[in-house]
Amino acid sequence: MEEQKPPAPEMAKAAPKPAAWLYSEGLLDTSFIGRLKTAGVDVTTIEGTAPVPPMSSDYNTSSGLFNAAYQAMFGRAPKLYVPNSYDAMFVLAMAFQKAQTTDTNSSAFKAALRAVSNPPGVAIRPGEWAKALANITAGNDVDYQGASGAINFDQYGEVGSDYEAWSVNASAGINQKLFIPEGTWTTSSVHSATIHASAVPSGPAAAATNLPIGTLFDLTGALKDFGPDQQNGTILAAADVNSAGGITVAGTNYNLQLFHEDDGTNPTTAGSAATKLVTLDSVKALIGATSSGSSLAAFAVIAPAGIIEISSSSTSPVFTTSDTTDQFWRTAPSDALQGKAASWYAFTHRGWRTMSILYVDNAYGRGLSSVFAADFRARGGTVLRIVAFPVDPTQVDANSILQTLFTPGAGTAYIPTATWRPTEFVAASR
Repeated sequence: MEEQKPPAPEMAKAAPKPAAWLYSEGLLDTSFIGRLKTAGVDVTTIEGTAPVPPMSSDYNTSSGLFNAAYQAMFGRAPKLYVPNSYDAMFVLAMAFQKAQTTDTNSSAFKAALRAVSNPPGVAIRPGEWAKALANITAGNDVDYQGASGAINFDQYGEVGSDYEAWSVNASAGINQKLFIPEGTWTTSSVHSATIHASAVPSGPAAAATNLPIGTLFDLTGALKDFGPDQQNGTILAAADVNSAGGITVAGTNYNLQLFHEDDGTNPTTAGSAATKLVTLDSVKALIGATSSGSSLAAFAVIAPAGIIEISSSSTSPVFTTSDTTDQFWRTAPSDALQGKAASWYAFTHRGWRTMSILYVDNAYGRGLSSVFAADFRARGGTVLRIVAFPVDPTQVDANSILQTLFTPGAGTAYIPTATWRPTEFVAASR
């Protein structure tokens, strides 16, 4: 996710107009589309790509369990990346139980994280902590089938994903127009958009020891629409674990104790919050942050402290190569995948041969735009120009930026974003 600030005042409407707009997951929101339609924008020129859960009965079962539990606890449906935050907490607990250590930077713990999340093994779903505990204690292989999909950590501590191409109709409705299975960008396969107990151990000891875990989400900044619910996802997961036996490591029973901090979608704030979690709260792991920039700042604190960080929404490809100690993990897919999925869709499915790229100048935007540009060129496409716009909305002149982007020439604009912000560029070019 990218970091952004509140919208700037409405901009002039005299900028050049591209043939079409191609977004990432950020504009996949009916309120954003409705705002553009109200402003007189032809929203049918907007398309995008986004990660989607697999089309499988396993996922439908897991997501159904999670959604029902989340609704029961918080009285509303979960938002974007909330299933991922639940999965981060739940699989972390499974790894503690499997590894029999609270040292998250140990080779034993990291091996356990991969072991409990990958097949083969007894399927464990959201809320099934008693089943997980019984099977892990018995020495059985387990395979966590998460609320967000299969959490199969690879050698980089990352997960894969399927994608979709989405479009907008004249009534401002958002439709899935194409399901893009993982790996399609390297093959010719594509599909239509049709969606297809073990023994329970005894409860925790009377005086369970607390196992401190930190969470770091945006509660007050530009991504505050997402952060509180992401935090709720970890709260639900911890409750599921603590209420069904807790974690037992080397004969000591533990309850998960969460320490929550606000990253403010601000790297400086995130770094300070991570420092507090490490030095004062002595957390054994960090779940977060919301944005990639905030996660980078937090990781600068977490790595030397000798614990791991698991993000449920930081998708910048930079983490794949910058983490040389196997301490950054994530339950949301890297934009190294989305960039290629979007490039495949643009070049192969839509037949576009000329693109311009407009990105927010932060870790998210730089990462996703660079992957898209490299892959689009490798397919034989032409990238006319690549233009960055600043994070600070007071420094943005939409008309000037669009003049740079589309004059001379037009083509289609690719805008990787995770918030409302580039809707203003669409409005300015109507």
